[in-house]
Amino acid sequence: GIREKDVALAIAMRLAAHLEDASRLEVRLVRDDDSFVDLWERGQIATELKRDRPGIFVSIHANSFPARREASGFETYFLSDARTEHERRVSAIENAPLSMAGQNVDSEELPDIDFILRDLRNYDHAHWSEELATLVQEELSGFHPGPNRGVKQGVLAVLTNALMPSVLIEVGYLSNEAEGRLLGGEGFHRDAASAIADGVVRFFERYPPRSGGRGSKEDR
Repeated sequence: GIREKDVALAIAMRLAAHLEDASRLEVRLVRDDDSFVDLWERGQIATELKRDRPGIFVSIHANSFPARREASGFETYFLSDARTEHERRVSAIENAPLSMAGQNVDSEELPDIDFILRDLRNYDHAHWSEELATLVQEELSGFHPGPNRGVKQGVLAVLTNALMPSVLIEVGYLSNEAEGRLLGGEGFHRDAASAIADGVVRFFERYPPRSGGRGSKEDR
């Protein structure tokens, strides 16, 4: 009975509030209510909001694997070619809403994906996305009782139009009975938001390059 969209929104709202209170970062939400935003549009919205300023895109999700209900733990993804069967499975799950809408998201048949990945490498976004994913994963490991599944990569539609360092965070498995209950609790929402915020703040201590960690709300 615990829905991913509710878990994600609860964490995102707390994350926004935490960052606004504890840092000089400007925070924008793709949604702040129970509404659906097309996967392709989310990164595009973030890119339009960022304009020519340094910025990042964080997408919050909860995992599920009904065929293996013992599966649990947290992991953070950045956009790149999937290397393992697990990464391909998670990418397929996260891209499923597009398939249901009749849009093809097969990474091997997506004509623009090579261009997108090459463009991200050219601008060094892939490197910084991996750095952001690593910091977020480290912070989540400080409180999360589930297995640390590490930093992963995959062809994720939600990240493709975000022309900036971008990550997708899987905060746990709703299909695992114990972890599902955990993800539904306000304490978990608060702790997850705080951990992600700490990872974001650490990231901006070194990004953008040559910034020395300095910057104001007006230029981030």
